[in-house]
Amino acid sequence: MQITPHSNSLPQGEREQTKSCTYPRRQRLNFLCLRVTLVLATTLPLSLGLLDAQPLTKIRVANIGGSSDHIQVAVNGGVYRKHGFDVENIQVGSSATVVQSLIAGEVSFAHVGAVPVVAAVANGIDLKIIAVFMNRFNYVMVTLPELQKPADLKGKTLAISRFGSGDEFATREALRRWGLDPDKDVRMLQVGLTVARMAALQGKHVQASLLAPPQIVEVQRLGLNVMADLTDLDVEYAHYTLATRGDLIAENRPLVERFMRAYVEGIRFHRSHPEAVILYLRKFSRQNDSELKITYENLRKRIREEPVPTPGGLQTIIRSLSGNKEKELDPKRVIDTSFFPNAAR
Repeated sequence: MQITPHSNSLPQGEREQTKSCTYPRRQRLNFLCLRVTLVLATTLPLSLGLLDAQPLTKIRVANIGGSSDHIQVAVNGGVYRKHGFDVENIQVGSSATVVQSLIAGEVSFAHVGAVPVVAAVANGIDLKIIAVFMNRFNYVMVTLPELQKPADLKGKTLAISRFGSGDEFATREALRRWGLDPDKDVRMLQVGLTVARMAALQGKHVQASLLAPPQIVEVQRLGLNVMADLTDLDVEYAHYTLATRGDLIAENRPLVERFMRAYVEGIRFHRSHPEAVILYLRKFSRQNDSELKITYENLRKRIREEPVPTPGGLQTIIRSLSGNKEKELDPKRVIDTSFFPNAAR
């Protein structure tokens, strides 16, 4: 075995010769590293600047708005800009108007309840639901304090907004699940929108009504009882969806795919950034921060992290509609799950 002697064990002349060979090599390496560092320092900011300078794709989205608008929360948080979009999020308020603007080509996407989309498809219009971010009934059953369980609703008067509405259908579905006949065991009274139904409860003109979860804090402040959360029912229901036109998918699928990536990331941003959501919710409420946190947690548990459309969620919608065209509609004609590679076909 040959052993290389340590430099200190070498004679003086050999040690000096070893140094003379080592130092120039180190200098050359140091000089090379310096050159690489200077090149990176010069070119990397330029490359990043060029990326930042890429023009954003302008996209218009029609939205029913309100406290469930996670798109605006994600826009405010820079999520869509990260994916190259400059989003104009137009809050309309009426589901029918939102879908009309999508059909007319005034917007590229609609964030809306499924009912008007299903009605449009049943009438031959090529729309597709490509995401469902709430796939359960987004209601709570609110009652007078003395009513504590579903069986207590028998013989009582329940407020609904109007006959044929989504909340009437959800009321009927919940009553059936609780073993009550909605046509025989209760009386339903048309009262109007949320504020009117809450006033009817407070005045004891009715004994129960479905309300949206953001009203939970106010309901409890009024001394009313939240009897049940319909999210807990084992019923798929495409309550809030993202829809687009079939021709946009056919003509520019890469754009739709990119928007979907931003949309899904936006949902995750909503679920993981309560401070951003609470800041947004302050626009709609006079609640304090602790109350807004309760509202946020109620929203968070309803929003699906993986918003894949399901035939079951659409089938429930179809069953709720009265027209023959809608009732005969195959839910698979309404949804497109191809943007979720792992979704069951």
